[in-house]
Amino acid sequence: MNKILDSLDHITIITKDLKKTTNFYTNILDMKIDKNRPPFNFDGVWLSLNNRPVVHIVVNNNHNISNDKPTLDHIAFKAYDIELIKNKLNKHKIKYLEKMTPDNKIIQLFITDPNGIKLELSRPIK
Repeated sequence: MNKILDSLDHITIITKDLKKTTNFYTNILDMKIDKNRPPFNFDGVWLSLNNRPVVHIVVNNNHNISNDKPTLDHIAFKAYDIELIKNKLNKHKIKYLEKMTPDNKIIQLFITDPNGIKLELSRPIK
């Protein structure tokens, strides 16, 4: 059993057209809009699959789709122990950004993998 990560949490997609993207996932893939999205200071929507938010859509009006600027913003994993992760990252001299959701319910660590992919490691505050 992995002592650091629990499961894949969600993916985040960047879009210029929130309505079109939301309609695709809700009408074509039958996902539901999740009303529990924290009050972030940017537009977006969380979409649920089987009552679990798995796709986060974020609006960026300046985003242009290209190989250099992919539409996938980050991959998120649910974490068991944020302090253990921070200790491991510090030991390996890996920089991270620590944040809290605006509702102060989830602690987040953001890191970048060797390929430049942003990863979010998060844990609800107990």
